[in-house]
Amino acid sequence: MADDKPPVTRTACVIAGATPEQVVAVGMNPRIAVRANALGTLVTGRPGDLAIDYAAELDGPVYDIMYNSDTGWFSVTVFEGLATPSRWDNRPGTNPGYPRIPDIRGASTPMAILAVLDVPPDAVGYVARTLGA
Repeated sequence: MADDKPPVTRTACVIAGATPEQVVAVGMNPRIAVRANALGTLVTGRPGDLAIDYAAELDGPVYDIMYNSDTGWFSVTVFEGLATPSRWDNRPGTNPGYPRIPDIRGASTPMAILAVLDVPPDAVGYVARTLGA
């Protein structure tokens, strides 16, 4: 089944200020794992649209991290309630799809962002690389 293949773009969400129990109460699926982290809760696997559900129901913010191992694209979409999301990505000068922000909690490189969000790089399959390499 095509959906069982490893995803090219991997995702994780950090829900700041929320406990794993609060996150699970909002939504769960068999393709995610939920655990506490330094900011609140880390969701790994294939959360899909759950990031939006978490943002709508929990105080957050919700940091939705995406990494594409084929292209090296790395982004973090920040959801705060149902307000317009914002995004940081590693492709300056392009349209990120949402209003661009210069950093995530003061960090402006993928490894630094993962560190400040307390997300292990392997949670999204991140390997530092240069775009176009």
